[in-house]
Amino acid sequence: MFRPQTLFETKSALLSIIIFSLIAALSIPVILPHLFQNFELFHILLHISGIGFASFLTVVAAMAYHKIKTRRLFFTTIAFGTFILSEIFSLVDAAWQSKYYFWAFSSDEVGHLIMFCTLLIFALSVFRRD
Repeated sequence: MFRPQTLFETKSALLSIIIFSLIAALSIPVILPHLFQNFELFHILLHISGIGFASFLTVVAAMAYHKIKTRRLFFTTIAFGTFILSEIFSLVDAAWQSKYYFWAFSSDEVGHLIMFCTLLIFALSVFRRD
């Protein structure tokens, strides 16, 4: 018998749900305007897949943190979450170049800054003694 809660128990089904829902949500505002621009579309799809895999890893790390409750897993979950944010800024820069600025910074520079923060949080989780 099919139970909806079993979809989230297997990691392959969870990955499929996250990727398909992400593509469905971003297809009209991001993918369709760049559909016939081959290289730009591949660049955009690369960032969308990065968001998808980072979302999957965030969910898996959050489920592991919920079971084990160590600070290392907490910081790893936060690091994957900040990587999602970094990929979102990179996607905005790839899809709409030179249109979005945050104060004096472009979205690409903000994405790189957040990616650096992601590395710092990962380093904190790796070198932490629990």
